[in-house]
Amino acid sequence: MCGGWAGAGRVARLLVMTTPPPPPDRPTVRLGSPPDIVRAIPSLLGFHPGSSLVALGLAGRRLRLRMTVRVDLPPPGLEAAVADQVAERLRGAKVSACVVVLFTAPADAGPGADRGGTALPGAGMARAAAESLRGAGLDVRELLRTESGRWWSYTCAAPCCPPEGRPVGPAPTTLLDVLRVAAGRPVFADRSALVASVGRGPGEPTGALLAAIHAREAALAGLRPGTRAARDLVDLHQLLIRGSAHRGAPRESAPARPAAAAFAPDDQDIAQVAVALTHPAVRDACVAWTAGPLADAAVVLWGEAVRRVPAPYAAAPATLLAVSAYRRGDGALADACLRRALDDDPDYRMAELVLTGLTNGLGPDDVEEALGLDGAGSVGGPRWPSSGSAPNPGGGTDAR
Repeated sequence: MCGGWAGAGRVARLLVMTTPPPPPDRPTVRLGSPPDIVRAIPSLLGFHPGSSLVALGLAGRRLRLRMTVRVDLPPPGLEAAVADQVAERLRGAKVSACVVVLFTAPADAGPGADRGGTALPGAGMARAAAESLRGAGLDVRELLRTESGRWWSYTCAAPCCPPEGRPVGPAPTTLLDVLRVAAGRPVFADRSALVASVGRGPGEPTGALLAAIHAREAALAGLRPGTRAARDLVDLHQLLIRGSAHRGAPRESAPARPAAAAFAPDDQDIAQVAVALTHPAVRDACVAWTAGPLADAAVVLWGEAVRRVPAPYAAAPATLLAVSAYRRGDGALADACLRRALDDDPDYRMAELVLTGLTNGLGPDDVEEALGLDGAGSVGGPRWPSSGSAPNPGGGTDAR
């Protein structure tokens, strides 16, 4: 997963999150101190990072957050290569400044590391990051370390930064936390918990669901591809309208359920989703429902399908769930969903393409344009051909 290592020649796998420009009416969250920054990072990522380097790329006169990059702390000898990779990603996003925070653990202290002196754990990585980022023309505004509820500065030797560090302090409920909860996006204990939240549920798929999938396949077997696609889209649209009428509290075990508990798709509903999304044109049309008034219901539906359906049926809803997360700026969830899609179907082309865009820091609109789906996210619903007929059965991203 992100930041895994296979040896000296392995390049780090970065988790990259692009922050879309906020709409004019969106409240602004200001981070004015090192403790504010440290406390905000789990909310920005969606999970509490372990031994990691997190870089916040800032742009514009007001230094707005443009990009968040996270990578596991590398083994000795790979610090410079990883730092160069982070710097390249931030430079590609056209940021002008950055804040770097190293999350360390006691095991990260190398031989001779003085926890209260200049040889702080992670100091080698911090030096490499500073050199690479400044070499890329970026203004490194802060270079921090945090561990066990305390924070240190790698660059400040003044009395305000004592050797024993300073407490991060309790995490008050901030506007950032409120906005995340309101969007149904919990903060997980670590990345593995986030990944598990989009895994297949215990005991899934059930025999009843498998029977429902087989029945749905049989019911549509005699239809022409275009007719079948049209019927699938109409049925999915009706299902989403029904789901959008139910609003409940978000459920922590399912991060993709802002409309959650009251909308509980049954086996027939999930079978309908699983079978419909095997058609590339239907799946591509469903990108429209990652935005607009049906977006919350769509997230619930795709999330339930990912949790319940057998392989390889989960690849399509997992990819749609990733696009939904990507639109909200939740790159960590998008990354987990795309890797889940590729676990179910290693050759699933759309997941590969979206993951490539995510890891290269492209915005969701750029990715959709590259896929030929630009405009699919309009509120009006899926794009039908100008003739008003059903989607082209030979279309879809995989066919292009």
